[in-house]
Order: sequence, then structure tokens, then C-alpha cells
Amino acid sequence: MSVVDTGRDQVQAPTLRQRVEAGTEMVVAPFVYDGLTARVAAAAGFDVLYMTGFGTAASLGMPDVGLVTQTEM
Repeated sequence: MSVVDTGRDQVQAPTLRQRVEAGTEMVVAPFVYDGLTARVAAAAGFDVLYMTGFGTAASLGMPDVGLVTQTEM
């Protein structure tokens, strides 16, 4: 379990691994490419997000040839 701060209180939330292994629900994880889109997705109610090098590179106008580094991610 991981602790999730909901703004008012902290609750115990299952980890992604626990949710997938339970197999009782579909895990929906929208793609985000920067901090702003992550905040928007979290505000929309998503608790799982994913980020890829290709999407981040494309959002910066770069080709997906390994130019995006850990700083941009």
C-alpha cells in the first residue's frame, strides 16, 4: 500500500502492482507529457498516469531518437 494525500487527509491506496494482480478492475492510465498535463489528469480523477519518451519528445518538437534526457522526463 502507498499513502495518498488527498488534500484533506491521507489514505492507504493499493499500489499499481496490487491492482493489476488483483485483476478486479481495469487500470486506466492516460498519457501525460509534462507536469501540467499530469496535474490536469490528476484533477480529472486519474490516479495512475504514464509518460513515454516519444510523447515527451514530440511535445518538445524533437524527433524520437534519444534526444530527450532525464531532465525533460
